[in-house]
Amino acid sequence: MQRMKLSDHNGTFQVISVTPRVDREGVHRSDREGRPTYELECLHRPPEEGAAAEVVKIKISQEGGPPSIPPMTEVRFKDFEAFFWQMNDRAGVSLSCAAVEPLGGAKVQSPETPKGREAS
Repeated sequence: MQRMKLSDHNGTFQVISVTPRVDREGVHRSDREGRPTYELECLHRPPEEGAAAEVVKIKISQEGGPPSIPPMTEVRFKDFEAFFWQMNDRAGVSLSCAAVEPLGGAKVQSPETPKGREAS
């Protein structure tokens, strides 16, 4: 297994959706520190002219609920890395980041407290 840091100059990313990562029983997954893990589904456009765009999934762990990013917001990732894995006859690459930052003035919002309830 090998990790590789990815640069900021590998094209653009736009968030399509943010969902909790769950196991087969539907239990929300967490990282080694116990923080809930979410999956950012993003549209990646490579920097090369004419290269095809693709949808990629990027893992992020954080307290306080999922990042609230409007769909199709262009973002940049902090500590963006690829993890190469292999299990028996299967292999692949998973992507993860420590934080996500919207570009162009949009802000990542934490979930709001429902109306009529106080934050605890």
